[in-house]
Amino acid sequence: MKKHRIALISAIVVASVPLLATAASAHIAISSPDAVQGAEMSLLSFRVPDESPKASTVKVSIDLPIDAPVANVWARAIPGWTATTTMKKLTAPVKIGGFNVDTIPATVTWTAQSGTGIGPGEFQIFDIVADPLPDVPVLTFAAHQTYSDGSVVDWNQPPAADGSEAEHPSPEIELAAATEGADMNASTSPSADASSSPVISASATPLPTASAGSDTSNDSLARWLAGLAVLLSGACLAILISRRRS
Repeated sequence: MKKHRIALISAIVVASVPLLATAASAHIAISSPDAVQGAEMSLLSFRVPDESPKASTVKVSIDLPIDAPVANVWARAIPGWTATTTMKKLTAPVKIGGFNVDTIPATVTWTAQSGTGIGPGEFQIFDIVADPLPDVPVLTFAAHQTYSDGSVVDWNQPPAADGSEAEHPSPEIELAAATEGADMNASTSPSADASSSPVISASATPLPTASAGSDTSNDSLARWLAGLAVLLSGACLAILISRRRS
């Protein structure tokens, strides 16, 4: 009986290892469909899972990078959440997208309204639009996740010295290098290409043009009709003269 208990406990422990590894590997991740250096109006999505077995996530704050700032940011409205953006005054202006900027967006925060939040075993996507993305290969953020029990998890740790992932890693995303001549606003405002754009004129349906052969046949027909008209006119004139004589 004792051996069966030991075997059962060992089986439970072994089965629990993948679950523990999955829970430990969960973290705030970031993705983007247009992560290109210098891209305008780029969408950045933060995936936030709730890791507490009992408490719900009631606030999420994303710290935007100060060393590689963006000029503007917009937060997607989420039902049941209130989004706010905190601005930061710089000690000296910086050049972003060809403009000198002295105030930049520093933090975007979503706060759950009463009765709302991310429950245990659930996740939520928080989107922002950044304009423009900086010219850096990697964009690193810091995130702060507040739970309904008052606990706060700071996702702001860099990788360990050996390259392994930290316990609470910072959300970061790689930015592809912009190709020369590419439209950095192609995802939100596609430019029309002259070779592919239809041109609508005032005469949408062009009139058919006659060929050389049809011109010849039409000319012959006109001459034949004109001759016929002369003959008919002559016949009518002859009838009228004959009636007058009679």
